[in-house]
Amino acid sequence: MKASFCCLAVLVALSLSSTAQQPFEFFPGAKYDPAIPTLKQTVGHEWGERITSHGEVERYLEALRNAAPKRVKVQKYAETWEGRALYNVFIGSPETIAKLEATRVAIQKLADPRTLNQNEANALIGSLPSIVWLLHGVHGNEISSTDASLLTMYHLLAARGDEIADAVAKHTLVIFDPMQNPDGRDRFVNFFRQSVGRWADADLQSSEHNEPWPSGRVNHYLFDMNRDWFAQSQPETRGRVKTYLEWFPQVVADLHEMGTQSSYYFAPPALPWNPNLTKPQLEWLTKFGRNNAKWFDQFRFDYFTREGYDSFYPGYGEGWPMFQGAIGMTYEQASVRGLLARRDDETTLAYRDSVHHHFVAALSTVENAAKNRAELLRYFYEYRKSAIEEGQREALKEFIITPGNDPSRAARLAATLMQCGIEVKQAVQGFSNAKTRDYSDDATQSREFPAGSYIVSLAQPAKRLAKTLLDRHTEQDKEFLDEQKVRNRQRQSDEFYDVTAWSLPLLYDVPCFMAEQASNVTAARLKELPKPPGKLRGGPAKLAYLIPWGTQAAAAALADLFQQNIRVHTTDKPSKLNGVDFPPGTLIVKLNDNPADLHERIAKLAETHGVDVYPTDSSWVEVGSNFGSANVKYLPKPRIALGYNTPTNPNSTGWTRYLIEQRYGYPVTTLRGEQLRQADLSKYNVLILPNSFGLGSVLSDGVKLREWVQQGGTLIAFGGSSAWLADEKVGLLPSKLEKRDKPAAAKDQAGDQSKDAKKDAAAITTTQPPAPAKDTANPVDKAIEPAEEQPSGTPGAIVRVNINRAHWLGFGYGDTTTVLVDSNRIFSLVKLDRGTNVGVYAPDDKFFVSGFMFEDARKQLPNKAFLMHVPTGRGHVIAFAEDPNYRAFLEGLNVMFFNAVFFGPGH
Repeated sequence: MKASFCCLAVLVALSLSSTAQQPFEFFPGAKYDPAIPTLKQTVGHEWGERITSHGEVERYLEALRNAAPKRVKVQKYAETWEGRALYNVFIGSPETIAKLEATRVAIQKLADPRTLNQNEANALIGSLPSIVWLLHGVHGNEISSTDASLLTMYHLLAARGDEIADAVAKHTLVIFDPMQNPDGRDRFVNFFRQSVGRWADADLQSSEHNEPWPSGRVNHYLFDMNRDWFAQSQPETRGRVKTYLEWFPQVVADLHEMGTQSSYYFAPPALPWNPNLTKPQLEWLTKFGRNNAKWFDQFRFDYFTREGYDSFYPGYGEGWPMFQGAIGMTYEQASVRGLLARRDDETTLAYRDSVHHHFVAALSTVENAAKNRAELLRYFYEYRKSAIEEGQREALKEFIITPGNDPSRAARLAATLMQCGIEVKQAVQGFSNAKTRDYSDDATQSREFPAGSYIVSLAQPAKRLAKTLLDRHTEQDKEFLDEQKVRNRQRQSDEFYDVTAWSLPLLYDVPCFMAEQASNVTAARLKELPKPPGKLRGGPAKLAYLIPWGTQAAAAALADLFQQNIRVHTTDKPSKLNGVDFPPGTLIVKLNDNPADLHERIAKLAETHGVDVYPTDSSWVEVGSNFGSANVKYLPKPRIALGYNTPTNPNSTGWTRYLIEQRYGYPVTTLRGEQLRQADLSKYNVLILPNSFGLGSVLSDGVKLREWVQQGGTLIAFGGSSAWLADEKVGLLPSKLEKRDKPAAAKDQAGDQSKDAKKDAAAITTTQPPAPAKDTANPVDKAIEPAEEQPSGTPGAIVRVNINRAHWLGFGYGDTTTVLVDSNRIFSLVKLDRGTNVGVYAPDDKFFVSGFMFEDARKQLPNKAFLMHVPTGRGHVIAFAEDPNYRAFLEGLNVMFFNAVFFGPGH
């Protein structure tokens, strides 16, 4: 007899009243095929009895494949930094599995409506299975979803006479990713198994519930990979995006865990709702949510919807697929972080319970996808088709990205878009477009564009993803923003779940233009990822080779030169040699004191990194300094130490280490916080302190660091570490962390603005509702304001910074750049006699670019310090107000960061 939903309530009741001695039934009444192995038969423990490790998961996947080879396909799709395999597990009927490749080819056609007529589309919709992609454990210490995935696979393969399993086999292809982060998972599993005693302890204060730094949440390079989907900095993420673009699943569920005191969350999401998503998607999310609710009600599981978790940021595991046309959903289960957890309401949550909840949610999801097979496929086809039609119909037709002053960075942006499945073309000759706007002025004008410019047409299936990634600003719901302002006035925590700005042209700091007509130019669609166009511009030099500074390619080339122990000099003045203009920071590689095969090495360097290299037989310059001038400095090889472990922020530490080691190919030594007290710092000439909280607990008043800097060390600090340097007891940074300006003392800006400034301010209101009029607050509200408090925190907004281009930390930049503010830190300016403010937040009429910022911060942050340099003895203190390596997607600040790392020891 089939275990249908109508009789499930009775079976659940029986299960809930069963004694502890009886086997627990995850799906009451189900009968299972003994030919399909259980987890206990394979690895030795029952479902939810222990936390299954990566190796045990692999053994179970192999057992399922061997037991049901016609219904299961296991495919390795990537490998982690630590060498662990990542898998896709395909489950369907024998007929579905036999036709996997044909299905993949067909879904590719359906994903591009330009390749089909309506009859062909209808035929595919009538014949294809719906595709569901279940993602598990992107945060490695969110443990239950991986075990739930194994149970779900077992049920779909082994359940006899079950309506859900039968419907899924008939109508659906299910793709499981059982472990998105095996490095983090095994870090947690090893910690837990080492910490647990004879019995699992439900006390949340016990050591087994409190992981050491950096926790299992992150991968090897300490990235939160649920924020990496468009940046694709990590191999795990790149593998998953590739999977999505091969199969275009119509339904994507990303299974997570949240705080122990909570219950279970599923769609529909909370506000804000990204405006590039569609109404049908929200309707589908509600339909899936209702089906989940039906099952959870029958099992008497608590749940909530429409709170906490939004669909605004396009870098989530559920979010990024939605812009491609998927119904993307986050599922969140209250976490045990072990095997038992005693909660504040005096209930005890077992690991088995959390596995059970995720299992039921997964079955509900695949059931709904099977019941709505044709409707989902048609929705997906219409989503992609309507995206093309919107791109053709709407005023904005395309984005044009020019090489600018760093072709390597523009090429990297184009490559990132392509890896996201966005079509990019490249102009083969120069062209003009009469209707373009830039990112600082809404006025439409005609512009000329050079050959090699990248063109992203919005008349393409991935239009909605392209638009949200390239737009200067993405609007949030007014209702949501108004609520956050009320909460801010009442000094309640805000409800922003993530950053509010991510415009890639701004993060990369590359010139990008919005065109209201399609460009009339021959442009080839790129099939291979573009590479920087640099080359060796001449034969063997008799004296030296020059590499212009200011590009990512030049920074990578310098790292390579250091790795080869090639001696490098740099000039701090602009120069002109053999008719070529060279900017400050230009690298000079002399033949003297370098290997005899220098030319061959330089030629390979130019090809590898795509950097321009100019040979010269003379140091006679038309403008600037000759090679023997005091303005030409030798660059010692950096010996880099990186603060690691408590009290540094794991993400900040990982972003920086990844950038140096993997992106730019240079070694770094990690020093644990407690080591910094006794370490022999003379071995290093660069020390980086990532964003941190509580550095004083390991470095006290910083006397040892001061001595090291005075002897020639370059100390580089981010965010919270910069704040520690500015502490009066430390005194290494002559700046002050400001408190919030009080409204009574605030300047009435409206009375001081010029006509042009007022016009600029009016333009800014298109990105954020205007501030309320002055003195409209209730007198009681004013009376209860704290006398002294911190500024409001900024949830990831993009702002402009003015750059001191004459300072070596500003080499490679124009007058301004864009940075991400994701804190409440406001640093006062350094006085002239103490140091240099290399980067200063722009004045208020030019400051704000994208995202959201509370009004007090928006008034107080302009004209304050972003990047400060303080000469100290023979060394340097370099302080960033924010993390310049944020999520490794703040590409526009790479050169600035490496100015500090590579140039500091030479100055």
